[in-house]
Amino acid sequence: MKLSIITVTYNSIATLTATIESVLYQAGAELEYILIDGASTDGTVDLIRAYAIKDPRIRWISEPDGGIADAFNKGLAMATGDWIGILNSDDCYSPGALMVVDNVVAQHPEAGVIHGDLLRLDEHGQPLFLLKPPDIDNTVWHQMPTNHPATFVSRAVYEQVGYFNKDLKIAMDYDLILRLYRFGAKFVYIDAVLAHMRYGGASDDRLWQGLREVWKISVRQGYPRYKASAWLLYRAVIGLIKNVLRQVGLNGLLTLHPRFRKSE
Repeated sequence: MKLSIITVTYNSIATLTATIESVLYQAGAELEYILIDGASTDGTVDLIRAYAIKDPRIRWISEPDGGIADAFNKGLAMATGDWIGILNSDDCYSPGALMVVDNVVAQHPEAGVIHGDLLRLDEHGQPLFLLKPPDIDNTVWHQMPTNHPATFVSRAVYEQVGYFNKDLKIAMDYDLILRLYRFGAKFVYIDAVLAHMRYGGASDDRLWQGLREVWKISVRQGYPRYKASAWLLYRAVIGLIKNVLRQVGLNGLLTLHPRFRKSE
């Protein structure tokens, strides 16, 4: 099995080295690594070029794009792997993560989506807590039910369901997962930490915009408007509480919730 990993970047020089090396140093999986840069000006392109010269598994482009979803779609169009993972430019895979995914694909040929746990880090890269995905059937209509950096999708399923919606600015990953769920793709959960994710991404910085997009997506797909509205308000309150706890250094309180486990 061949894995395609996609990273989209824009002025990511501060964090990109760790992201790239977390992919290239994986063992046990046939791999291609696709980097889609949005015409960076901070040295990101030079960094990508230097790695690409040394490692033929890397394919890359640098050009202006129409946003994150557009960049994702460029990577998907370039991908030749049987399975595809998307890793943001300030996140990292855990050592051995891709070997685990490779093994699970072999054990579950019926799978369309494979996903696992995520270790959340602060802005300085220090562990905060372990994030486990919720039950998909009970949550998919009102929140992202998988950890995006720890999620891998079959290319065959992408070809049937389609790529990311370029009209969305924050919740394009949620939109895709909901479409995959409604399509009937088989989700297989791996009880292992597959990726590390820093706070500070678009979904953290623009909480309300992301929640509004989730509301619109779920209603458009048939979820009752009143239920979507109730969940929007609930998620907004929870999101604000989480952000306040993070800002005052009380992230440890999140581990009182069953989804947020203490990091080892």
